[in-house]
Amino acid sequence: MESVNNLCWCIFGLVTMLTYPSKCDLEAEPTCLSRFDYDYKMLQKLLSLEQTIQNLKDSLAESKNKIEELSKEVIDSGSVYIRWGRNKCEDNAQVIYKGFTAGKKYSDKGSGSDTICLPEDPSWLNYSTSNDPRGTVYGTEININEPSGVFENKVHDQDLPCVACHIKKGSVIMIPGRGHCYSGWNLEYAGYLMTEYQGHSSPNNHLCVDHHPDFIHGGAGNNDEHILYLTMSKCGSLPCPPYANDKELACVVCSK
Repeated sequence: MESVNNLCWCIFGLVTMLTYPSKCDLEAEPTCLSRFDYDYKMLQKLLSLEQTIQNLKDSLAESKNKIEELSKEVIDSGSVYIRWGRNKCEDNAQVIYKGFTAGKKYSDKGSGSDTICLPEDPSWLNYSTSNDPRGTVYGTEININEPSGVFENKVHDQDLPCVACHIKKGSVIMIPGRGHCYSGWNLEYAGYLMTEYQGHSSPNNHLCVDHHPDFIHGGAGNNDEHILYLTMSKCGSLPCPPYANDKELACVVCSK
């Protein structure tokens, strides 16, 4: 008789659970200890677990797609670099603007310490001819004894152009001290590392000037304003080898 009562209660519990599934708490202790009731609850837990796993897979796939889309956007947006000493980009790059290499006068203690690429077609906002203190910017020329044994053509006192280039690649780097790009990187151009003369009154940044430079038409005068010199390596804290004393440093601009 007791077994019959237990069976009845189990049947009643099962019917109640199937009729009101939302009231069945799977985390609570089971009210019916039959094998069928236990297996049913375990099946529900397994189905819930499978759904959770599927949701995680869907979320992971969505995140992966988003990362791929963002990576594609970075590649499509591309990168920009200045080609110093040339007035055209390589075939794989688009010209943003052509211009003139410019910077501070070598003897000035103030003004900007960097070299800039001024566009050949400037436009103006408000301006004045005031004599109030200002920074100044001059065109750039190369100072080098000829024959240099470095550049293939004579470059002394030549004024330098520049061009801003856009490429559809995500990364661009200028590597000083190299004449070739590392494996996996594409060469944009190669040249020589140039900067201010060490004995002048103020510093300038380092530029990678193209090893086949173009020149500004009519710009061969010795103006001695913003001047670029070759850069040599010096042994000491800089290990030699691999470097060597008094050798002009090459440079490359590479993309990927």
